[in-house]
Amino acid sequence: MLTRNRQLSVLQLLALASFVVLALVQVMPVLSNPTQLAIGHQNNDVWNHIWGYGFVAESLRSGELPISTDLMNWPHGGTLWFIDMFGAIITLPVNYISGPVAAYNAGLLIQWTLCGVGMYALALRVTGSMAGAWAAGICYQSMPHLMGQAYNGISETVAAGWLPLALLGIRELFVLPSRRNALLAGLAFGLTALANWYYGLFAGMALVGICIRALWRRRGRLPRYLLSRGSIFVGTTLMVVGPAFWVFSTSMTASDAIVTRDPQFVWATLVLHNMTDVVSFFRPGKHYSPDLKVQFGEDLLVIVYLGHALLWPALLGLRSELRRRMWSWASLGLLYFLLCLGPFLFVHGDYLQLLGGWIPLPFLALFKWIPMFSRISHAYRFAVGITLALCMLLAWTIRSLEGRQRVNVWAVAILIATLRVVECFYASPAHFPLPVVNTEVSESVASLEGGAVLDLPVGRPVLARSQYSMAQMHHLQPSPYGLNDPLPKSLRFNRFLRFLVEMEFSATATLPAQMPWFDLFMGREAAVTDGLRWIVLHESAYPSGQFARTARFLDIVATPVSEGDGVRIYRLDP
Repeated sequence: MLTRNRQLSVLQLLALASFVVLALVQVMPVLSNPTQLAIGHQNNDVWNHIWGYGFVAESLRSGELPISTDLMNWPHGGTLWFIDMFGAIITLPVNYISGPVAAYNAGLLIQWTLCGVGMYALALRVTGSMAGAWAAGICYQSMPHLMGQAYNGISETVAAGWLPLALLGIRELFVLPSRRNALLAGLAFGLTALANWYYGLFAGMALVGICIRALWRRRGRLPRYLLSRGSIFVGTTLMVVGPAFWVFSTSMTASDAIVTRDPQFVWATLVLHNMTDVVSFFRPGKHYSPDLKVQFGEDLLVIVYLGHALLWPALLGLRSELRRRMWSWASLGLLYFLLCLGPFLFVHGDYLQLLGGWIPLPFLALFKWIPMFSRISHAYRFAVGITLALCMLLAWTIRSLEGRQRVNVWAVAILIATLRVVECFYASPAHFPLPVVNTEVSESVASLEGGAVLDLPVGRPVLARSQYSMAQMHHLQPSPYGLNDPLPKSLRFNRFLRFLVEMEFSATATLPAQMPWFDLFMGREAAVTDGLRWIVLHESAYPSGQFARTARFLDIVATPVSEGDGVRIYRLDP
């Protein structure tokens, strides 16, 4: 017995080591310099997320809650809930020692490892197959969707390892309804929602399904002890996630909210920007639908590709003698699949029509009827739930092979896991190795102090423009930019600042013959009174020929103080 236990312990450690090694491979491009290089494409959300990690750490270091800031939306600031608050908090030790870039990278490493561990724990508990659970963990961790989200710089979506842990806790609550399991289930459910609101919703949908199944099996009757355990579960969940969810909701509806998400914006995003093409689930190669680069000039990747190395072995088990145990997971995966399609059926690059209109799907009804769904602008993220269900089916498939002669289940598991990783890295729409950004900031910009800083040009894609926030992490001066606002209000209504913006979009290379100097100087004085001190021109980001003209104008109305490293800095004196 002791030898058997030792063997199991060794296998557990080897499984954990494999998840860590795979995570290290996924973040490999930054390992040479993790405090300066960060995973993500330079024109995507990586800058905002690194900024958020720094914002949370600095706020807590100062004894303040990270729910408002005057660093954005100068001159007024605003209310903000950083979307990856959970990731920023769990990496605080790294942040305080090595900075926000290292913390961001460490967060990806931790969350990817947890994907493997969480999926392994769930599959092992449900199927009892160590080989199947390990293969499920590797397949879940190497999800093309998560590789795409890391490319996009959206760190909170990589926290998908909490979802299987939440489902594990919920399952244990129904199988062994003790007070301890109720407490652990509530804790896991709450932490999953804190890590990512989407994954909390996915877990909640699974909970509803399990409750319906339990009522069906017991003919509508539940034992009293299960109800009391359920109260502990609900109470624990609310204690963990309730305060954070209240602050998050309040921050989205506050009058000075930096990030808003009204239903009209969400709806437009769903039907014009985040359509889920049925073909994309099954088509390998670097194909994207929608292709945001072609349609909108954005470098964000929308990836729902499931992977044939996972899909077919997972479905094969439905023909085995264990198929009755697999149907609940298959049903859950089918539900996630239907919701992942979004509000209307989109196939091969276009919406299908029936009777003169688009074909509606279940997501549309939930979007209209349930307030929580009206905030979902990325239906394609349900791909995480589909992949989880397929990984569970895969574990059952491998479990069905155990005990058969001439079948080595570990060889089967290793083969499937290897094919899955190779397919994800080299045959899926995901990019490998992942791109990195260099977060180095010139000393002249990092040392600015004494007032707000306006970085120009403003006419860059919003996510690419967020690169300006890296310098703010050093100089800690306010900026007129928010997270998603193409043109901040402070640049729209001040005549001086609006003139700077207008010059970026003029076709001429010279200043106008007649200048509204009175309005410009009055606007300049108003900006200085509100605290604007510095204007930084980033030459390489300007349209051809526009940098020189803007610089000539600023030479007249401001004081040039520095030039080099691709930037020219001006000071606005009172």
